[in-house]
Amino acid sequence: MTMRRLQRTFAGRARGDEGVGLILVIGVSILIFAIAAAAAALAVNGISQSRQRNAFETSLALSETGVDRVLSEVQGAYSDANADYPAPGPVSAVEPSPWCAGTPINFPTAGVGMNGDFGGDEAAERAWARGVLQNMADHNICIQTDEQGQYVVLKPPAVAGNVKYGRVYVLSAIPSFADPKRTRLIKSEYVFMPYRPTHAILTAGPLSISSSTTVTGAAGVTGNVASVHSNSTISGTGNPAVFGLVSSTEPSSFSSNRFYENAGGSVVQQPSQAIPRVSAQQFYRRALTEDPNAITDWYDLCPDGKVKAYSVDGVPCNGVAVPGNATTTQVRGWTYVLSTHQWTATTNALSGTYFAHYGSIDVGPGNTSFDKMTLIAEADFGVGGTCSSKHYGNIEWDHFAISAPAYKNLFMFADADIVTHSNFSAGSFGPPVVSGMFVAGDQIHMETSSQGAVGSVLSANQCASTPAPDLITTSEVKNPSIYFDPNSDAPFSSVITTSLWLDYSGA
Repeated sequence: MTMRRLQRTFAGRARGDEGVGLILVIGVSILIFAIAAAAAALAVNGISQSRQRNAFETSLALSETGVDRVLSEVQGAYSDANADYPAPGPVSAVEPSPWCAGTPINFPTAGVGMNGDFGGDEAAERAWARGVLQNMADHNICIQTDEQGQYVVLKPPAVAGNVKYGRVYVLSAIPSFADPKRTRLIKSEYVFMPYRPTHAILTAGPLSISSSTTVTGAAGVTGNVASVHSNSTISGTGNPAVFGLVSSTEPSSFSSNRFYENAGGSVVQQPSQAIPRVSAQQFYRRALTEDPNAITDWYDLCPDGKVKAYSVDGVPCNGVAVPGNATTTQVRGWTYVLSTHQWTATTNALSGTYFAHYGSIDVGPGNTSFDKMTLIAEADFGVGGTCSSKHYGNIEWDHFAISAPAYKNLFMFADADIVTHSNFSAGSFGPPVVSGMFVAGDQIHMETSSQGAVGSVLSANQCASTPAPDLITTSEVKNPSIYFDPNSDAPFSSVITTSLWLDYSGA
C-alpha cells in the first residue's frame, strides 16, 4: 500500500471517529438534560406539594381555632349558668358582649335536617352548613381574622333545650374570603360529661399528709386506685399509709414506708392535674338538672335568717319560706347568727340538702348521726368579686356523722374552706358503698373518726387566703381513713368533650 493510500485510510477513519464522538456527545447531553429536567420537575412538584401541605395544615389550624373558641364559650355558659351559647348569638346575661353577635341560626325547621336530624346524610348536612356559612361570609357576618386567614363559625341553638349536646361548624378561607385560595369546612360534635374524681385526694395547692392517715379503696375497689396528688407540693409527719400512688407536680421531699405504690416510699413527680372550678353559685343553677329528686328536700339558708325551699329560677332564697326565723328559734333544727352569717346545725337538724347563701356552716354541741345530709356554703365575693373581698363560704363539722348524702355523690361543698374533726364520719365502706365528695374552693383540713369518710377529697386553692373568717391557709389530711370510690360522678361540674370531628372539605 502506498503512503498516499494509507493517509487517506487514516483520514477516513478519523472522520468516522469524529462522527461517533459527536453522536456520543449529543446523547450524553440529551441524557443530562433529561435528568436535569426530571430533577427540576420533581423540585417544582415538591414545592407545589409543600405549598399544598402548608395550606392544608394552615386551613386546618384556622378552622380548629374557630372550633376551640366556640367550645370555650359553650363551656363557660354551661358552667356559669347551665345555659346554651349559640353563635351567632344575642346579647344576654350569660354573654353581655358576644364576639359573634347576631340572630341565632337554627337547624332547618322542616324536611331533611329538621331540628338537626339529617338522618345520617352527611352530604345533606355538609351542603346545609356550607351554604349557611358561605352566606355569613358573603354578608360579613362574624368573620374572624388572624395572621393565617379568616373564618366564620356556626353553633345552632340547643335542640329542645338540651344544652349538654351540640354541634359547631367552621368555614375557613386562606388568605381571606375575598380571595379564597383555599377553604376548609369542619364539623365538631360535643357532649358534656360529668367530672369524675381520678384521685382519692386531689389538691391544687400544698398538701400535708400526717400521722396515721390511711387512704385506700372502698369495698370492691383495689387499693392501688386510691392515689393522692397535689399540683404543688406534699409534706407531712408520721407514717401515713396510702395504697395508691402519691405524687406532686413540684418536687417534694416527704416519704413514708407505707406509700405502697411509691418506690422507696418517696413522693414522685407527676404532671399537673385538671381541677374543675368550684362555685356554689354555679352549682345552684344546675342543681335541678343534675339531681331533680333531691330538690324536693333542698333548703336555702338565707342571710336574713329565713329558711326557704329551692328556687327553680336559679336564684338562691327566692323560694317559698319555711315558717320561723332561725335568728330567734330553730328552723328545721338550725339556728343563725346574723352578725357573723353563721348557720349552726343542732342535734335536731332534719335530713336534707342545705345551701348557706352568703353564709358559713358549723355544728352545735352533742353527738348525733343524720340519715341523709349534704352541706353547701356559698361565699359572698362582695363588690370586687376577688379573693380580697371574699367572705364566708366555710364549713366546720364535728360530732355529727352523716350516713349518706342527700344530694347525689356530695357530702360537703364550700366556696372557701372545709374543716372536719376527729369525731366525724361520712358514708359507708360497704358493700354496698355509700359515698360522696368533699369539695373545697380554697383549702381543706380533714380529720375523721376510725370509720372514716367514703368518697373523695378535692381542694381547688382558688384563694390562698381571704378576709376573716379564714379557717385555714393550707390543706392537711391528718389521721383520717379515706375510702376512695372512683365510680361516682361529681354533680357540680361537667367537662365538654368532643365526640365527633369531621372534615367536610372533600366535596
